[in-house]
Amino acid sequence: MNSISPRLRAWMPLAVCTYGILVACAFGFVFYRRQGLLDPAINLNAFGTIARHIAHGDGFSQGHGPTIRRAPLYPYMGGALLAILGRDAPGISQLELYWPIIAANCIIFGATCVVVWRLAARIFGPRTGLLAAVACPWFPQSLRYVGMTEVETLMGLCVALLAATGLALATRPGARTGAAFGAVAAAATLAKPIVLFYPFVFIACAVWHWKSAAARPLAALAGTGAALLCFGVLLAPWSLRNMAVSGGAFKGISSNGPGEFLRGYVNAQPKYYLLRQDFGGNGPGEKWDPEANAYEEKLLKPYGIPFYWAIRETDGTYETAPPHPAVSDAILEVQKDEAESAEVKRQVVSHPAAFVRKFIVQLFTFWYVVETRKKSLLVGGISAVVLALSALGVVRARRHQEVVWPIVAVVVYFNAMYAVFLAFARYSMPLFPTLAILAAGGTAALAERLIPRRKRSSASDAVPARGNHVRA
Repeated sequence: MNSISPRLRAWMPLAVCTYGILVACAFGFVFYRRQGLLDPAINLNAFGTIARHIAHGDGFSQGHGPTIRRAPLYPYMGGALLAILGRDAPGISQLELYWPIIAANCIIFGATCVVVWRLAARIFGPRTGLLAAVACPWFPQSLRYVGMTEVETLMGLCVALLAATGLALATRPGARTGAAFGAVAAAATLAKPIVLFYPFVFIACAVWHWKSAAARPLAALAGTGAALLCFGVLLAPWSLRNMAVSGGAFKGISSNGPGEFLRGYVNAQPKYYLLRQDFGGNGPGEKWDPEANAYEEKLLKPYGIPFYWAIRETDGTYETAPPHPAVSDAILEVQKDEAESAEVKRQVVSHPAAFVRKFIVQLFTFWYVVETRKKSLLVGGISAVVLALSALGVVRARRHQEVVWPIVAVVVYFNAMYAVFLAFARYSMPLFPTLAILAAGGTAALAERLIPRRKRSSASDAVPARGNHVRA
């Protein structure tokens, strides 16, 4: 970043963060309310409901006793904000009630832009870093959930930080970089448990990288140990909490993994991935969600367990209606998981080809399937362009001997893990800020090819003289 003056460099993080916050605020508080393309719901999946109960002193609950259905980080953040800044009264609008959480989303988005800028500038140079920061808020996927009490905006920051701390650990192995990576991985897992296995996948890749780069064995060992220690220590309290509220039956971060796995079979039908039928929305015809609900209900019936995730709307808030008010959500959620886990094992063992087919189909639906055919084609088109530019960015980085596999690894891991369970485009959206890093590099690579050398000699990025290689 030597081509930018030191004075300007000092102000760049604040400028980039402010830019991201302003764009997010314009979308979350103004445009999202007034547009007609998206359903302007705010509290769609009960994250806001749990935050509201936390703010009222009811604990981590949807109103029917303790729940293990969600990971804790985002609801607790929301609960703290509602307790300090919120105004809760009968008849209050959803925007008035949840504005502190939406404001926090905007700040988180600004921080994400800073991480994107820093990483892109480090790998591709200052001008490409600025391009990545400027472009990041304008991917529709990046902004989609800023105006809602949904975890995706926080996950966007977590994914970018996983890429940043992973790159630091890969290139500068040691206890400090390992601890930072482990802490970020734990925070990401406490936001969404899909991240749970990523540290182990990353460490396996890092060991191969360190071996090929002749890293110091003690530094690599210290980094690995610090990463796994921080990761485990930070996850342990919530695991113990879930064991306590479930009578020792559940030790994970949140439940419903088996249910998501089974719903993936409904998602992988040709009528959805070939866009013959609308996936969701408010139009006529059968949609994926009610069909998946009916599928789960049919599976649970022989076990005597009702499918209780039927959604009802009360004053704009979506909540679950429990069949047994005297039994806490946590106990019912454990029973549901146990029954569906048996079905998952039966499906995989008895029909392995169906599972492989589901996995392959969902590797693609992860990037394009949304409510309607037109929206899916639009989202898929944007995804295809961004992924193509990202591939060019990887080629450009490798040509200049820059290490980018920790960034690629995050994207590949999320794509593959969701394909195992349930994958449509909602789940790919937190990856787009991180993809902006590689896509900006790909755009610079295209510019180098298309603009005559004489015209770009003074405008092109000066690729850093030193690559981000392992410090031996």
